[in-house]
Amino acid sequence: MSPEPPPARARILGIRLVLGVAAALLLFVLLVIAVFVDTRMVRTEVLRTETQPATVEYDGSTYYAGLLRRESLLLHRRLPDVIVVGRDPGMGYGHPVYFEILGNRDPELASARWSPAGVAIRLDSGHEVFVPADAFTGGR
Repeated sequence: MSPEPPPARARILGIRLVLGVAAALLLFVLLVIAVFVDTRMVRTEVLRTETQPATVEYDGSTYYAGLLRRESLLLHRRLPDVIVVGRDPGMGYGHPVYFEILGNRDPELASARWSPAGVAIRLDSGHEVFVPADAFTGGR
């Protein structure tokens, strides 16, 4: 005697289960792709830059310090702000220091104190970040 085929109801439940798992997997993959794309597509805005004074010299180049605000383009997430010190006045390249200060407003660059040892960036919140000259001189 041959085994009886499963009832039609059991087959439909099996198909629904397979389709449900496939839909959940597809949704998960799409979510992972969206998060990956969101972390790569970033809008950067230069809030303020300061130029190295003529009284301080490092290696014959002029250096700039800037405060940058970053936001993801896809989900509009606020990303950590960045202080960049380097030779590019447009702040496209240099030594970055990423930081986050919780609050509803953008931090403001209050001052930059340049010395042969490096540059101290002071924010309006009272926070201060020191970037040693070795980190941004010498072609970096």
